[in-house]
Amino acid sequence: MKKDMFLEHSIISAKISDEKINIDAILYEFQNSTKHHTHTHFINNRWENIYINHQKIPSILPLLSEIHSIAIETFNTKLAPHQTLVIPHELLGYEKNEFWFNSALPGESTGSHNHNGKAIISGVYYLQVPENCGNIVFIKENKEKLEIPAKSGKLLFFPPELDHFVQENIGSKTRISLSFNCYLFPLIEK
Repeated sequence: MKKDMFLEHSIISAKISDEKINIDAILYEFQNSTKHHTHTHFINNRWENIYINHQKIPSILPLLSEIHSIAIETFNTKLAPHQTLVIPHELLGYEKNEFWFNSALPGESTGSHNHNGKAIISGVYYLQVPENCGNIVFIKENKEKLEIPAKSGKLLFFPPELDHFVQENIGSKTRISLSFNCYLFPLIEK
C-alpha cells in the first residue's frame, strides 16, 4: 500500500492480486453486455458513467468484495464502534449501484468533477490500461495538481470531495476502469 499526500488529503493506492480477481472475465462480461449498459453524465460527446446490473457481470462481485475488504482494513480507524463501510448495490438490497464503469476510447477524457455527497471514500480500480491512455489528476482550484499513473490492477482510494479528472487517452486502445463510492453503514444521523 502506498500513500500520497495532496495538500491535506491522503490518496492511497494498492495492488489487488491477479489470483483474487479475474480481470479478463470482467472485461469479457463488460464488453459482451453493451446492450444492457445504462449511462449517466453525457459530457464532451461521451457517456462518462456506465452502469451494469450485477447479473450481467457476475465476475465483478469478487472485485467489489476485495475492494470492500481493503477499504475496511485501510480506514477502520475512522469508523465508530459497530460501524463498517459498504459499497451499495442492488444485490445488497439498495435501489442504486454505487459502482460504475468508465470506458475511454482514444481521444476521450473525463472532465473535472468530484464525488461529494454522503460517501466517506471514493475510488477507482483500473481494469484495462493501455499505453498512453491518460492518468488521473487531482486538482485544487486549477492551481495545485497531483498526477497518479494508471496501471491495470491498481486500486486508488481518495476523499470524495477532491476534484479530479482523467487526461486524454492519446493511445490507440480503450481505457476501462471501475469507480465506486463507500458509505458508512449503518448511517449515523446527525
